[in-house]
Amino acid sequence: MCPPNSSPIFSDLSTLTEELTFRLPKVVRVKVSSIASNFTRLFSIDTTMLSANRFASLANETGIDLEVLTKAMQLARHIGSRGREGHSVGALFAIGSLPKLRKFSTPLVLNPFKGHDAEKKSILFDENHETMAEFAWLDGAIFFNKDGVASDAGRYIQVPAGTQPKYGEGGRHLAARAISQLAECAAICVSSSGTISLYVNGKERYKVRLS
Repeated sequence: MCPPNSSPIFSDLSTLTEELTFRLPKVVRVKVSSIASNFTRLFSIDTTMLSANRFASLANETGIDLEVLTKAMQLARHIGSRGREGHSVGALFAIGSLPKLRKFSTPLVLNPFKGHDAEKKSILFDENHETMAEFAWLDGAIFFNKDGVASDAGRYIQVPAGTQPKYGEGGRHLAARAISQLAECAAICVSSSGTISLYVNGKERYKVRLS
C-alpha cells in the first residue's frame, strides 16, 4: 500500500498492468522506458480519465508510448471541456505512422507545424497544448508521430466510398474510425456533444463523456 496522499510508482508496464487491475487510485505515477528512444520518464496518469490497465494494453498494442497516449487524452479533455469562444467544439487527431496517415488524407490548409522544432510540437509538454488546441479546431485532423510530435494539421480524411456510419456516429467519428483502420493507428475524436472516443484499428476502444 502507498502512504497517504502519495501515488504508487511502477517500474514497468507489466507491473502497472498487473497492479492496477486490482487498485485504481485517482492518480498513479509511472516510470517507463520510451519505446522509440533510449530514455526513462516519470509521469502521472489520471485514472479517473481512463482505465490505466486498458490504456497500458493499448499502448503495447499500437506501439505508441504510454505517455504519448496519456497526453493525447489530456489534450482531448482540454479541448472538449474548454470549447472555444463559449461554444462547444469538436476535434480529431491521429497518432501513428506519418506516411500511412498522409496516404489516406489530403491537406485542407497550409501545414502550420512545418518548419518548427520538434520540442515545440511535442504533445509531451503541457505548454504546447494550447497551440495544438487552436490547430485541432481547424477543419480536418491533426497528426502526431508515435513519439507524440505533431506533424500536420487540417488534414481531410479520405473515408472509403461505401463506408457507412454506425448508429450515433457523426462525420468526425466516421473519419476517426476510418483512419484508425486504414493507417493502423490510434485516433481520438472529440465531439461537440461532449464525448471523447478512442479508436484503434477501426474499432472504438474507449468512450467517455465529459462532465
